[in-house]
Amino acid sequence: MIINPSLILLFALTCTLPVQAEIYKWTDAGGKSHFSGSKPANPASIENRNDLKAKSQQPIPADNKAQAAAPKVDLYVTNWCPYCRKAMAFLRENDIAFNTYDIEQDIDAAARKKTLDPGYSGIPLAVINGAAIRGFSEAKYQEALAKKLN
Repeated sequence: MIINPSLILLFALTCTLPVQAEIYKWTDAGGKSHFSGSKPANPASIENRNDLKAKSQQPIPADNKAQAAAPKVDLYVTNWCPYCRKAMAFLRENDIAFNTYDIEQDIDAAARKKTLDPGYSGIPLAVINGAAIRGFSEAKYQEALAKKLN
């Protein structure tokens, strides 16, 4: 049997060329995550991934004492975590300004989270007025928010 060298070259090239494909992750209105090779047909059903960025991350003016007394809240999250979404919803419903850090998108934030609470690998991690709170607990959040910032 004679093997054509061009067939060997063709076979070698097809096996070594990188595969180029995109995988889309999206969440429907019911909160169920989906993965697909193409964008969903109904763009309205895609979860807004910008909800991880706080809507009010503007600096507090120095002359406004009421805002200066506002609690300092940092939230370490991922975009797929339902408890992270609950934590953000709670803070928004109570008109509390907060900063969010996606630990999967920001390696510096992941390192800060690990430094803040080295024994905790879960999410969310809230730092409210200097107190680290693991997970989401409305009662613990309210307790930390009631304490004054040192």
